[in-house]
Amino acid sequence: MYDSEFTRIFTTGSYAPRPMFLSAEEVRQLTRDLDVLRGALYRLPHLLFDGDIAAFARANGMEKAQICAIERSSAAVPSTLTGMGRADLYADESGFRLMEFNMGSTIGWDSGDICRGILADPEFSRFAAEEGLQYVDTAAEQVRTIRHEMGLAPDARPVIALTEWPSNFPEMGAYLSALVNLWKEHGLEAYQCHIGQLERRDGRLWLEDRPIDIVYRQFMLEDLLDDNADALLEPLLGALEDGEVRMFTSLESELYGSKASLAMLSDRTHRHLFSDEELDVIDRLLPWTSSVTSGRVILEDGTEGSLLDHAVAHQQELILKPALLHGGQGVVPGWSSKVTPEEWRRLLLEAMDGPYVLQKRIHAIPELFPDPDGGVRPWIVTWGVIMMASGFGGLMNRCAPADGGIEVLNLFLGALIGSGFHVGPSPRT
Repeated sequence: MYDSEFTRIFTTGSYAPRPMFLSAEEVRQLTRDLDVLRGALYRLPHLLFDGDIAAFARANGMEKAQICAIERSSAAVPSTLTGMGRADLYADESGFRLMEFNMGSTIGWDSGDICRGILADPEFSRFAAEEGLQYVDTAAEQVRTIRHEMGLAPDARPVIALTEWPSNFPEMGAYLSALVNLWKEHGLEAYQCHIGQLERRDGRLWLEDRPIDIVYRQFMLEDLLDDNADALLEPLLGALEDGEVRMFTSLESELYGSKASLAMLSDRTHRHLFSDEELDVIDRLLPWTSSVTSGRVILEDGTEGSLLDHAVAHQQELILKPALLHGGQGVVPGWSSKVTPEEWRRLLLEAMDGPYVLQKRIHAIPELFPDPDGGVRPWIVTWGVIMMASGFGGLMNRCAPADGGIEVLNLFLGALIGSGFHVGPSPRT
């Protein structure tokens, strides 16, 4: 198996037992559907809030400090929309169904390293050639997206600060270092740091003795709730407002990847705002998703009722999720054997009118994976479909045995990274 510093960081050398495969038509359909869905998400502030980004942020559950930072950074950046994202999906009997759609610069990862390693096996390499299998070099597409959205010339070499939050920096340092090295292979000059290391002086933003042209944002909106966030952010926000530096991607971009934004798409009272094409994609791709509210809502069957009563009656078919956290934090599947009806009701009441959503359960179809004993075993796969400015950007899947007791496929809970191949050349939107 191909080995690299980058893959070792998150896999510790353990990958899913086999890659996943998409047909050319599946890739074309997913790319088209996710492009349409992303466009609908990007229209939400104008459709629902008259373009008021602060109102959109409040509806997403953002707090005052976060909203202020979003407003300041968005006012300083002419275009806040990005083609970079990762949709996390299950495949059920009806096709692919969306759980989350993460937007912006924090999606991370390059499964291209794993694909290159698999192709180093002569037997698989012959199989791939016979079947016309391809993979996307996600790192190359990431760099291409940065260059495109920052308006960089092909030979431009801006100085990029790959910037984390101070509290995350020790844990993420190895990843940041590996990413910097990977980008250098693709012609980008980048340096890892945390936001507290950036200084503003002489009309520039600096990292030690290096003037910075672009800040690549690795920190997230949830980090902005720290007590010292205002002081940490001020050099960057001031430099953005005065045009002394650029940022990839904007803080605003993360709002569109919120689970609360998916609930806005799913809300049946909003259907008249979307085009027929958007409604077709929403209906096929997005399970019923609702903000957790004490008010009455339009339920999945089109009737109006109490969300609490509905959720209590249908516990086995619903999952409770924080709208703004990531990595499976705070997610509670109603069907978990650990969640009694009493505990489920208590959790719902605690989440009521807060930044939480309920989503209909997706019954994923297991995939068969090889077992060390020579047999096969059913696994559940979260398909991580990466989108870049040029379209389909590869796959970053998470996989675990169906009988392994992992109810939320998260790397920290024991799920394994899985790579993926597709038939034919990469489609471009």
